[in-house]
Amino acid sequence: MALVELEKKNSVYVVTLNDPTSGNAINSESLNAHRQVLAELEMVTENSAVVVTSSDLKSWCVGLDFEWIQAQSAGQFESTFRELEEVFGRWALLALPTVGCVTGHCMAGGAIFASSLDFRIMRQDRGWFAFTEIDVKIPLSPILYELADLIPNKQTVRELLLTGRRIGGADAQRMGVVDETHLPEKLMPRALEIGEELAQKDLKTYSAMKQLIKQNLARQIKLEMKN
Repeated sequence: MALVELEKKNSVYVVTLNDPTSGNAINSESLNAHRQVLAELEMVTENSAVVVTSSDLKSWCVGLDFEWIQAQSAGQFESTFRELEEVFGRWALLALPTVGCVTGHCMAGGAIFASSLDFRIMRQDRGWFAFTEIDVKIPLSPILYELADLIPNKQTVRELLLTGRRIGGADAQRMGVVDETHLPEKLMPRALEIGEELAQKDLKTYSAMKQLIKQNLARQIKLEMKN
């Protein structure tokens, strides 16, 4: 069983986070699984889109695997941050349109991952969205901050980063974190519908527009690569 699965439905590539026992916690194995999926998606040249969902109706992604990071030295943890920057940065700048279908809890690194996607829809009746780094005493790097700052509402970004506040679907939509909320039975059908709509856009033009929208992130990534 792959930790991150990839299939295609019509014009939409469906990426499924598939480690429900851990809440799709992020570790070296899952990051490698993301790289494999990204390598395939980065080769796509036809008009299409990507929906990122989860096989777990309780959690979309709960962030870093704490047992994994607690066993790391300071140097290893710094390397882990570089891995997160690489993988999430690739998701953010992927040429294809991306839609997060947030099925449940979306926390810490999971919230950063969701922020890297172009659009987000969230389960209406269950699940929290939160940047909990302030409470676990793990400040973001400049690149990870730029990823979080892709959420359009800058006041919301400031509040959530500095308070660690957990918000449900209704507040997430009201505060501009997600574009829509739906009950579970309508969530994935709506995500696929959005994906199909975006797949009709010219990929070259879409990618150019995305690069403009995310130019601060791209600039920060290039800066870090020089250092």
